[in-house]
Amino acid sequence: MGRLTRAFSRAKDTDKQKEAAVTIEPVQKSPSPPPPTYEQASRQEQHAHYPPLVASSSVQQSPDLPSPEDCVAHLKLLECFYRLRQDIASTNGLFGISCNLVDELDHGASCAGPHKDKNNEIITLLAEKRWQVYVSRAVERFSRWRYSLEPSSDCYTLAQAIKTKGQILADRVDTETAKPFSFDTENLPPIDVLMVWHAYTLNPRAYLEDCLREGRMRLWHTPFPLQAVANHIDPSTHHYEVTKHVMVSFTEQTGLGWDNLDGLHSANVDCHVCGSRNTAPWTNYAEVSQSSSGASVLGDVQSLLSACHGYADKGFTLTCQECMSEITHDYLCVGKLRKDLVNLIERDAVLPGNILSKNGLPTKVGKASDIGSWSFSIFPSKLMKMGLGRRILDLKGSDMQMSSVREVIEEYLSVTELVKQAKHYKGSSKLFPDEALALRRMMSRYWENSSPFAVDLVGAVIRQGSFVSKMAEIDWLHSPGLSSTIPRLIRKYSRFIAIIARYNVMAVPTLDVDLAWHTHQLSPSKYLQHTVAQSKTFIDHDDKVVEARLTDAFAETSKIYQKLYGEPYSECTCWYCEAVRESHTSTASRLFRTSNATAADNLHSVPSDPKKSVHISTHNAVRPTGDKAYDEGVAKRLAELEKAYDKACERADKKGNPRPRRDDYYYSDAYGHPVYIPMYAPYYGIMPYTPAVYPVNPGCMAVGAGAVGNCCAGTCGAAAAAGGSCAGGAMGAACGGIGTTGGGAACGGGGGGCGGGGGGGCGGGGGGC
Repeated sequence: MGRLTRAFSRAKDTDKQKEAAVTIEPVQKSPSPPPPTYEQASRQEQHAHYPPLVASSSVQQSPDLPSPEDCVAHLKLLECFYRLRQDIASTNGLFGISCNLVDELDHGASCAGPHKDKNNEIITLLAEKRWQVYVSRAVERFSRWRYSLEPSSDCYTLAQAIKTKGQILADRVDTETAKPFSFDTENLPPIDVLMVWHAYTLNPRAYLEDCLREGRMRLWHTPFPLQAVANHIDPSTHHYEVTKHVMVSFTEQTGLGWDNLDGLHSANVDCHVCGSRNTAPWTNYAEVSQSSSGASVLGDVQSLLSACHGYADKGFTLTCQECMSEITHDYLCVGKLRKDLVNLIERDAVLPGNILSKNGLPTKVGKASDIGSWSFSIFPSKLMKMGLGRRILDLKGSDMQMSSVREVIEEYLSVTELVKQAKHYKGSSKLFPDEALALRRMMSRYWENSSPFAVDLVGAVIRQGSFVSKMAEIDWLHSPGLSSTIPRLIRKYSRFIAIIARYNVMAVPTLDVDLAWHTHQLSPSKYLQHTVAQSKTFIDHDDKVVEARLTDAFAETSKIYQKLYGEPYSECTCWYCEAVRESHTSTASRLFRTSNATAADNLHSVPSDPKKSVHISTHNAVRPTGDKAYDEGVAKRLAELEKAYDKACERADKKGNPRPRRDDYYYSDAYGHPVYIPMYAPYYGIMPYTPAVYPVNPGCMAVGAGAVGNCCAGTCGAAAAAGGSCAGGAMGAACGGIGTTGGGAACGGGGGGCGGGGGGGCGGGGGGC
């Protein structure tokens, strides 16, 4: 019986049984063994305990790297997240989202033919919507919990920036003066709050920026309590269980119920024109579905979801009870900017986006010389304070949208005298590339992100779901080879960091590397100190990277790794990994049987199930929309992969090995239901259903002229982009930085916004990830 089926089978009602039936086939455990380096056994659910972890004597672990114990605790946490998602998604009727439409289709099936596939798709879509609403509520709960830890803040001001040239930020990062919180069995938060905190830390630069700017550094200096949380996860059910005392303490501290499903029946929505507080349902799907009849195809369900206008819905709309302003998600993004502008004008609080320099560090942190960049980083705040901010605050009514903000900025920048007045160093009216970059980075915090955070945490949690599912499928947690697997993946991660430090490339992790990398990031201060010591850069972990950029970087990472260490980077024999290895294993090396060629050929000594293999980690892959140049580039890369794949097939035939299958990664197991997604590479932008489910699609990036998130005219250009060009072939939302030192010029942050801050890729060589 499949894993997801077992999780769903706990439900007693017939609707849950229908949902469970969808998952039986796609999640069957394959009998084929994995690559030889990572031993594992099929999961035995009746195990009451995890395999013991005994450190391998052959691998010496650095104290600066994540420990094997922490990696195992992380696996336990990820399994808990996985089970939580399945439980929430399979609860029929939760948040008013029921499968009644499936019953209607079943009722008409006798005269209309079989509807099994369509039913499954609808069930899957509604399951994803339930999870999205749950995550939206979790982000609100995390925000309140975070505030309860440090109610008052010490905002970083423009005056401090000018006076200390950023040195005050370096002092806040200093570990010697840190006063971290202490989390133990008595004060842990609920699992949904932990899940959001977990995703937040996996955006290390954004996490540091928020904590620095708001002066809330105690939480940043606090490691995620992996061991304490893991000790409260039942090894049989993988449920997070705490005492009644812990639950009561959380409620007293935050005013919230312990369970996400208790309380918060509606979302509080502030009007940014009159200041009044309104309430809105998280979703009104039940109301919309009841008013609609005769739906018979998947498109009708997607239309129903698009017609919903709750706070967690894509089409959110609310009329303010006081001033009658129409509130939408775009309106709330403008409202977030307006709030920050008021804080700038009245409290001198620096705007977000430029707290960190191009290498991800405040001034002089880690002995990195970054003295000059502070003057450019304060340019957006000075520009807004000189008059541009007042112009934006004057926007009312239908002009309360981000496109109007962009127009105001473009108009203001066209007046050279106004630009000249905002410069710290007088004498030039020209907008310098670093100043344009700083302005783009500031605006990236508002494009399609109305939350108080530098990143949209709902999207961050959803994108992590892909990695969570992969860890559940590989199932190292229940492998008898766990004690040897974990030290090896930590060693491989240390090599990954070494590649970033040594080469001017964007490094892309495999799944095993990503586990160690994520675990390391859960100790933010420790992670910063280590990456700065290794690369003189605070290596970011960007969770939105254009698919084509990801595959190019993965090929380059694989080539470098195999050249340096004589081992294949991805120990996977799917068609894509075979094609990548073939592309950088020369004919000469095979002719003379070099170690690289031998290592690659040895992977075929044991068959591999691609779903459970150490494959490229793609939870951060996103797909650009509306960019013809990108589509043309995809076609070119497809042709190159086809050529390399053909060579791999020829070689397999000669050696008597089975050909790598072409269809292994053409399917997305969205909640157990296989969905065909035609692509040129074995990854995809999260879920195929998200456009109808999410206010901001976590798996796509808008590009093209006029697309939301594109740079204001005059702020994006080749001179300002990382490495001298906007990667991704567009000067808009898909500009992704190429991960070089100083590669913070990348447009590509939240929701396609101009995101700088360290490149647009994963672990860019010297500045990005």
